[in-house]
Amino acid sequence: MSKKHLNLPASSIEALHKMFAGIILDSRNVDKNGRHTSYLYLRHTFIFKDGSRLYIREQLTKDGFIETYYYDWEDENGNTILKFHSEPHPDDPRYQTDTEPFHVHPPDDAKLTNRTRYPNYYHRDLRGILEFIALFLIANRKI
Repeated sequence: MSKKHLNLPASSIEALHKMFAGIILDSRNVDKNGRHTSYLYLRHTFIFKDGSRLYIREQLTKDGFIETYYYDWEDENGNTILKFHSEPHPDDPRYQTDTEPFHVHPPDDAKLTNRTRYPNYYHRDLRGILEFIALFLIANRKI
């Protein structure tokens, strides 16, 4: 039997790169720690035209669905802008949001505690998160 998943198929990095070519400067087949994609982990980095980066890590089930994801967006200096995560916190309600397991971590310097996280009602897949980043870059005249 397969592990429980988020009902999201593994992201197609190639398709997303084409779709968001207007904001992507470079693309690398490794995560922030230099690890490559493997059978059960998709790892990738998009570097945007403003110098910020999105570090992508998807833990996959054997049938190709996302079990959990970690999409960490950092500025050109490595400071957290936002982190979009989907790991559940079933044993500690202090870590849960109304949209469990989906949540967003704020920038490190904006946290009140290490439990600070916000509900994520709409940006739950990589395409939606890239669209959010694209709109942010456009609105802030960064591209």
